[in-house]
Amino acid sequence: MAVIENTLQKSNIIVSAKIIALTNKMITFLTQDGQHLLVPVTQSEREDILFLPTLKDIWHAELWIPVNRKLHQLLQYDWMAVPTNTKA
Repeated sequence: MAVIENTLQKSNIIVSAKIIALTNKMITFLTQDGQHLLVPVTQSEREDILFLPTLKDIWHAELWIPVNRKLHQLLQYDWMAVPTNTKA
């Protein structure tokens, strides 16, 4: 039962969203349920030469990506993948 409850809690936190605006300091997303979500771009992400160009490509392709609604962060892994720092 705890596994089901934990999965339901995570499903509310991690949402599918697409980028609707992008600056060097902020990413604006539209979530699957129609809410706007602002995600700040960190200093290390700004220094990464591939980060913003990759996000621009995702934005122009109108792809939906996983975003942590609670922490206002992009995920480093996909919905289907197990994070490398977590035991499966």
